Amino acid sequence: MPASEELKRTAIELYRDRFGVTLPDALRLEVQASQCEVWATSAPALIPAQPSRPPGLRIARWFPQEMKPTSVFLMALGDRITRSRIAISFEELRALLQGQRIPTTSDDEGFVALVYLGDVIGCGRIRGGRLQALLPTGRRKELLDILDSGSPPVGDA
Repeated sequence: MPASEELKRTAIELYRDRFGVTLPDALRLEVQASQCEVWATSAPALIPAQPSRPPGLRIARWFPQEMKPTSVFLMALGDRITRSRIAISFEELRALLQGQRIPTTSDDEGFVALVYLGDVIGCGRIRGGRLQALLPTGRRKELLDILDSGSPPVGDA
């Protein structure tokens, strides 16, 4: 497991190099070493409400050999993301939410921001010419429920 400062540096580099986002200096990064997680907050240093969890948003998690961006932080960054954005159609969104890996013409291997109708909806990954959604299960279900409610999409990506 990388040391705390290395985890912070890796997270900063991930967002800068992969997504074109320079994290502001005012953003305080905390590492929860036991979980290999990097959290960000703009709040001054406070005693957290839950000692087991830092305040703010989890922005990345270290997995064996790589750091994965979180869907919630990608959504918070939204339009600030200038690289590795993949626009998806209604049909592609449904397939991805159902756990399918869909073909893509992008040769941008690695983590991407999934974009539907101009909004970042979470994290995805391209591997071997196929795109998969890496959204949390609860968020995936929530989006599928919205799609299944019968409301037609406003437009298409």
